[in-house]
Amino acid sequence: MHLSYEHIHDYDFKHRLYFKEDIDIDSKLFYSVPTSFFILDNRIPEILRELITEAEGSLKMNFLTGASACMRKTIYELLIIEKCSALNYDDKIKELKTKYKDTDHELFNILGHIKDMTSDKVHEQSWNKWDSHALKLIIETLKAVLYDIYVVPAIKAERSKAVLQLTKKVKGFK
Repeated sequence: MHLSYEHIHDYDFKHRLYFKEDIDIDSKLFYSVPTSFFILDNRIPEILRELITEAEGSLKMNFLTGASACMRKTIYELLIIEKCSALNYDDKIKELKTKYKDTDHELFNILGHIKDMTSDKVHEQSWNKWDSHALKLIIETLKAVLYDIYVVPAIKAERSKAVLQLTKKVKGFK
């Protein structure tokens, strides 16, 4: 969140900063989203975007259990959306890997490790192998996979459509 670049404040006689009375400060605030390859595109299903956003928020607060739970839920939701019918998690990930051959298979292998953080390990065993770096890896990997699954095909379709439109215009001149 940023304050406006407009000059909306003044100083009193003791050189203390204050805002002018007739200024609506709330209308002067704006939000900025950093440009990044890893920003979630609207073509990714909303439930997945919301869960990833929640996981990132939890990770920023160092709530590792909450972040990992959100990531597991996100991956399970992806498997449901993609109608993976295998019985166990590893086979479902393999099914996704087979379905999306253009996506780097190593990304799916990384996603397979989210199951290492099971309920037993959270409640009964030590949890030292999971840290913020491991969760960040899972989050960014899933974002890359989702980009390949939902955004890249849409971009290709849009480009193909644009090229076909240009082709029709060129053929019209002959």
